[in-house]
Parts: sequence; C-alpha cells; structure tokens
Amino acid sequence: MSSYILKITGKRIDTFLMLLVRFSINFKVLKRGRDFIIIEVLEEDYNNILKINTTYKIEILKRKGFLNIVHFIKTRKIFITIALLGFVFFNLLTNMVFSIKVIDTDSELRDRILNDLEDLGLRKYSFKISYKEKEKIEEAILKKEKDILEWIEIEEVGVSYEVKLIRRVKEDIKKEKEPQDIIAKKTGLVTRIVAESGEVITKKNAYVKKGDTLISGLIKNKDNIVSKVRAEGFVYAEVWYKVSLSVPFTYHEEIKTGNNKNVVEISFLSNDIAITEFDKYKHSRDTKKVLYKHPLLPISINLTKKEEIKSTDIDFREDYKDNIKPLAVEKLKNKLGNDIKILSEKVLKKEMNTDRIDIEIFFKVEEDITSYKSLKDFNIEDANKKLEEESN
Repeated sequence: MSSYILKITGKRIDTFLMLLVRFSINFKVLKRGRDFIIIEVLEEDYNNILKINTTYKIEILKRKGFLNIVHFIKTRKIFITIALLGFVFFNLLTNMVFSIKVIDTDSELRDRILNDLEDLGLRKYSFKISYKEKEKIEEAILKKEKDILEWIEIEEVGVSYEVKLIRRVKEDIKKEKEPQDIIAKKTGLVTRIVAESGEVITKKNAYVKKGDTLISGLIKNKDNIVSKVRAEGFVYAEVWYKVSLSVPFTYHEEIKTGNNKNVVEISFLSNDIAITEFDKYKHSRDTKKVLYKHPLLPISINLTKKEEIKSTDIDFREDYKDNIKPLAVEKLKNKLGNDIKILSEKVLKKEMNTDRIDIEIFFKVEEDITSYKSLKDFNIEDANKKLEEESN
C-alpha cells in the first residue's frame, strides 16, 4: 500500500486538521510541533489534500511502497535508461564470438577447419551457438573430414572458441600386408563368424578360450603348410559378466541440457523480474552477478547466467526394468563399449538395506572377440619338418 509522509507548516495547525476531518481525509499523526505537524496519508487522500484551497505549506518528506519506486524511477530516468541499454549491450557483447582458434601446428589444416566452421555458421563476430548446435557442427566436420580427423571438440572460452583436433593416423601399408592369425581375445561361445580371408578353424556354438586361433593365416595342402596370408574377418561370441550395483531407494537427478543464456534481471525484495528473457526455461541453475545495488532500497540489477536442466526423481524400489537395469547396462557399456548386444540378463542377488539396494546381475552379451597374432616370423619349412617328425 502506497502512502506519503507529509510535513504541514503554518499557524493554527488545529484548523488544518479540522479541514481534513471535514473532507473525510484519513490521516495518522506522527509528530507535532508549535507551528507544524507531520502526518501519514494514503495516496488518494494526498490527492484530496491538494484540492483544498489553503495557505498551509505542504511538504513531502517521504514516499512509501510503490510510490517510492515510481519516484525513484522518475527522478533517475536517464540513469536507468542508460544502465539498461548498457546491460543489453553488454549482454549482446558477451554472446558474440570475437575469435576462433584452431589448435594445430599445420597452418593448412587450420585454414581448412576455419573454412568448414564458417560454412556451418560459426565465424568471428557472429553470436554464440548452443550446445546442440555445437555438437551438430562437430559431427558435420568429422563426417566431411573423415579422412584426416579422428576427433574434434569446440570449446567455449569467454568470448572465444578453441577448436581441438586429433588427426587420423594412417596405418602403415606394409603392416596391413603382414600375415596374421585371428585369435580370441576372450573366452566365450562363438555366435557369428565373418571371414574375408584365411582358413576358418572354429565353428558356430564352439566354446573357445582366450588365445585360441579362430581364423588361421596358414594355408595348407593336405598336411603341409604351403603359404601364409593375412587372415581378415570378425568373430563374435557370447561372453558372460556379473555387474554389481548399490543404489539408494530414491534419487533426485538434475541433468544439464547444454542450453544456457545470460539474462538481465531487476531484483526487488525477493522477486526477480527478467528484462531480456522471452523464452523461459522450465528448470534452470542460475548464477547471479550483481551489476548495481541501491545503497538504501532492496533493489538491484543483476546479470544472471541460466543453465537449463532436466529434473527427475527416481524410485529404485518400484521397477527394476525401467530404473535399475539401465544403470547396469550403462556400467557394462562403460567397460566394454557400445558395440555389444545384450542377449539376456538375470538378477542373481537383491538385498534391501537401511537406505540402499544392493543388486547383482548376470549378463549374457554378444561381442566382438577378434584379436590378432602376427605370423611375420613364422617359418613354414621348420613347421613342416616338425609336422613330418610328429607324423613319423
């Protein structure tokens, strides 16, 4: 509620008070002197006082509530306008790109990547891009430059971007021609064999141990080894794993989406009023930087960085399939990589403790067990002699 603190000065103050009563003007006496009185009146009553034709001097000592804010804005219009324009300009500047640096010693490669970035919309003096846009640009460059790049990361550093690269290492042509066996890198049950060259010496559903030869690079004619080649192909097998988890009954998760923005806000008491935010995030993590704070009033102007988050509450007691299994699968893929196929799973143990669930899950997984053994130093003549001696 808005009100004024007024000082009324003049002779016969009681006469003035009687006028207020006559015109049904509500007031509260705060202080009284010989030829003055200090009263508090509401906004509408102050306007009625001004309509009374009187010789008394009426002085505003203080405004309270919304009136004080309006008066503050009116008396500082130029300052506030300049400040807001400055904040908007500052917000624009902090969201612009002033330099892009490709970290690599090869100037030709640097220029090539800079041209790719410019074609995809990331250039100097343009606006910053979102996390999703950055990922799309990284994927597009990797796809275009697949022959020379293994990995690329675009990192925001203040008002600049740094581009980090890992070049694709070209394999040694000689090494690619060296003879080799394909062997098992893990123990398992063979599920698929894809042979391009060499002699397949295992079969589907065969149990193999780590180190067993699966596709041989030794070519035989009857019992004699006649040549050695480079065995090429892949062998997949069913492999077995146990995954142990210990999770709380309930879990609150907040995941950053990668979207963020800077917003100018005016804070009054405990309320924040956004000036430059038009599309609000449902949930966000805010970091405030105070740009201006009034020395007396509870008002400030802030530059707030808002990071969008997705918030979920998970109850692990409710559903194994939807809640616990994905965690176990993620743990398994962190160990083995994403190129696996889960054939089946079974809960071996599940214990409820005071505030946690301990669970052990058995997985059957199909994965690539292909590994290699060089035949570069393998001597065919010595091997044939040994076979002949064994047969005699």
